[in-house]
Amino acid sequence: GKEILEELPHVDAVFIPVGGGGLIAGIAAYIKAVKPSIKIIGCQPAHSAVMAKSVEAGRILDLPSLETLSDGTAGGVEEGSMTFPICQQCVDEWVLVEEDVISDAIYFMMAEHHKIVEGAAGVAIGAFLKTAEKHHGKTVAIISCGANISIEKIKEIIEEKHP
Repeated sequence: GKEILEELPHVDAVFIPVGGGGLIAGIAAYIKAVKPSIKIIGCQPAHSAVMAKSVEAGRILDLPSLETLSDGTAGGVEEGSMTFPICQQCVDEWVLVEEDVISDAIYFMMAEHHKIVEGAAGVAIGAFLKTAEKHHGKTVAIISCGANISIEKIKEIIEEKHP
């Protein structure tokens, strides 16, 4: 969070991929303490939206997760997790991202920016692309973490998008 505010002091929103909530809890707690007007947007694959659905329910839910391109954000939230109350207090909005949107985001980063990103980054980038019109004219940061994706998965995405 500190680095984001140092580099983009006038940022309006931050898109952050979420699994168990560790990354977003740290970033969001800092940003909300320093500049509460910044919107924190939690991004999860629709196939594994345990934190978003738990926050919506007001309690940690034990939900199944389907297979997702975003294995870095897949899985549940541990009972008693210290990240859960921080997500409840600090996350302003949740965007659930379908698998085709994650795939499109990964392909977009390769085709347009010559960067390889993993599924977790694809979730945050996809969430922004899905809601871009809402953020038109605003300064937005997207946490694009990791490049832990197999060559086989990259090949599948390229073949799917560019047969």
